[in-house]
Amino acid sequence: MWSCGATSHGNMHPATFHTLAMDPAKKDEIKHVVSGGEEIALRRWKRGFLLYGFGSAMAGFALLWSRLPDRVHDEARHIITSLCPMVVAYFNPYEQITISDYIDDNKTKLARNKLFDLVAVYLSSKCMEGAHKLNAKLGNNGDTQFSLDEKQEVVDSFRGTRMWWKLSTASDAISSSYGKMIHPRHYMLIFHKRHRQLVQDSYLPEILQQGRALTAKNRQRRLYTNHKNHMNMWTHVPWKHPAMFDTLAMDPGKKDELIEDLKMFQKGKEYHSKVGKAWKRGYLLYGPSGTGKSSTISAMANFLGYDVYDLDLTTVRNNTNLRKLFLETAEQSIIVIEDIHAMELEDEHMSTGLQRYGYDREKITLSGLLNFVYGLWSACGGERIIVLTTNHVDKLDPGLIRRGRMDKHIELSYCRFEAFKVLANS
Repeated sequence: MWSCGATSHGNMHPATFHTLAMDPAKKDEIKHVVSGGEEIALRRWKRGFLLYGFGSAMAGFALLWSRLPDRVHDEARHIITSLCPMVVAYFNPYEQITISDYIDDNKTKLARNKLFDLVAVYLSSKCMEGAHKLNAKLGNNGDTQFSLDEKQEVVDSFRGTRMWWKLSTASDAISSSYGKMIHPRHYMLIFHKRHRQLVQDSYLPEILQQGRALTAKNRQRRLYTNHKNHMNMWTHVPWKHPAMFDTLAMDPGKKDELIEDLKMFQKGKEYHSKVGKAWKRGYLLYGPSGTGKSSTISAMANFLGYDVYDLDLTTVRNNTNLRKLFLETAEQSIIVIEDIHAMELEDEHMSTGLQRYGYDREKITLSGLLNFVYGLWSACGGERIIVLTTNHVDKLDPGLIRRGRMDKHIELSYCRFEAFKVLANS
């Protein structure tokens, strides 16, 4: 038995590590183990003291809480409930941007969110490696196109910064503009809060630019036409016209001049903005029947990669409907009015006089057409080309062919020798 009574003596042994005859390496190892044990014991003592203090504080708070009236309890709960999200948000280092596939359009209907579609195109080309579930479909060019499936998360890297993307679907259905119940989908972009400026100023604009470029590259171009009695203002079919400038039987000088003019127009966004002009271009193609006016328009569309809107004025009731049709056209398009000489355009003064005598003749007026082609309404949107064709330029109203109206007048005549060689080879 060991005893610790009054007969025990203090430890007065003179041995120390400095005087101990031992291998230095082993001596250092023993010293390290002993000092480490002291540190562990000290940490355990501090932790126990803190837990004891925390437990005592909680017990005191519980006692004080039980003595307070119920009214104070309710107010305290309300304050805590309000402060909790703020505290969590303060300590959460990540922020989130939600991009829905449908947005409210003036609170009257749901409109498709173009940003959602551009994000989908961008992610399908950049970040599919990290997703475990994908959707697949056949693209317009016959290739397989992949997109994120629901609840999938992928990581994108931009300038050394990691961005997280996740696709989810809302559980609650909403009514679309066509009365159909849909479940909105959302892309959620998550990033560290210190990269917020990078996301707003650089990352999202880069997504827009790449998304638009990929959409233009992969999309099926369309030929649109308008109908008098149709639910949609424009209907369309796939555009597959084979005409190209290489096979177009046209005077080589005029062809090269037209190609250069189209190139300058396509690159002229900054120029038009600088000089304060609408980003549009007008062409008047004139010449006898069969000289290639329609083929020239098709070659222009294929060269630029634009859609074509074949505007039939005979089915348009009045100037108001003409404006609506124009506003429904997309950017990067060619708006064509063929055989403009055959259109019966009312003079503005004649129309006013007829209405004064009880005749309500709703027709397109010359001033309405001019406003559509050159006026304020022509500035709505950008990157549009307007082409008028005629077989008889001498029959056109002087207001249509006055200098400054159409940007270029191109005469298409019957084939000469150089153009005939191209026609023979094709």
